[in-house]
Amino acid sequence: MMTSPIQWTKALKALADESRLLIIHELLKQEASVSELSNTLGVQIYNISRHLKVLENSGLVEKKRKGHNIIYSISEGIANRFSEKDQVLDLGCCKFTFKDLD
Repeated sequence: MMTSPIQWTKALKALADESRLLIIHELLKQEASVSELSNTLGVQIYNISRHLKVLENSGLVEKKRKGHNIIYSISEGIANRFSEKDQVLDLGCCKFTFKDLD
């Protein structure tokens, strides 16, 4: 769970990039591998991997190994702040609305 101003700053910097915001939007729907995100978003695998590293370092995303794949998902503390009904991610300091991204 993010509690310090430094953690919030890292998260907000990570979300300031449009590609990373789109990755978060996809991961809020379901966990995915790098190749799945690349196919869904039409972004090269290298760029997806680079963005996922930033999101992971900011505490927004977690990864786990499933067989030969690494699967990414939204961190539990962040996932609990998402309203699926309203499509809003409430970080406490600000809200991100995903309604218009679909």
